[in-house]
Amino acid sequence: MAQCPTEARTHVGNVRSGNEDALLAKPEAGLWVVADGMGGHQAGEYASGLIVERIAALNPRAYLADFVDQVEDCLLGVNRDLLSFAHANYPGQVVGSTVVSLLIRDGVAVTLWVGDSRLYRRRNNQLQRMTRDHTRVEEMVEQGVLTPESAANHPGGHVLTRAMGAEERLWVSVAAWQVRPGDRYLLCSDGLWGELSATALEREMATKALKTAADNLQSNCLAGSARDNLSFIIVEVA
Repeated sequence: MAQCPTEARTHVGNVRSGNEDALLAKPEAGLWVVADGMGGHQAGEYASGLIVERIAALNPRAYLADFVDQVEDCLLGVNRDLLSFAHANYPGQVVGSTVVSLLIRDGVAVTLWVGDSRLYRRRNNQLQRMTRDHTRVEEMVEQGVLTPESAANHPGGHVLTRAMGAEERLWVSVAAWQVRPGDRYLLCSDGLWGELSATALEREMATKALKTAADNLQSNCLAGSARDNLSFIIVEVA
């Protein structure tokens, strides 16, 4: 499998004292992950770090379907371990994380995700979101209670309906599609997409040089309030 050029960035932002995000970029395996921890007192850092550590330790199976099952089983195992860790160390609290992953092999892409970390795809000069946020606001948009425009500034925009480490029964969302040469993908935590407009994301993802696109996304985010940690990975299909 030809490796996909990749640029990854993570930053504490302008307000937080610590970084609870974690990244994994393994182009040689066709695997990329962004995890956004939550819980405070370094618990969020533990949660996101455990996700990345466990997925990084996998020996990817030969067939994509088996690889997808492998990653999903890994996430379910981490979920159980986060619940046990919280029970032992932070009774009554959640030690959790969102996660979004991208697997590419043999002309097919698969994303597995939990929470509101996102995957975007730029194809034919258009940026399209490939994941659905597991949030109350997203549910209200789907039900027609909110318009997408009003949802962007809704005060409950970050109330999650699903997260790693939150409940014993975890549902991991999965989507798959055919890749095309020239596709460009953006995996990111809400510290990026929540700070930059869709227009800004689309503009920078159109930047020809991958490194410049990544540098611009980070600098534009930090030029604003950057209230949260920000982490993202850009992947290009050669």
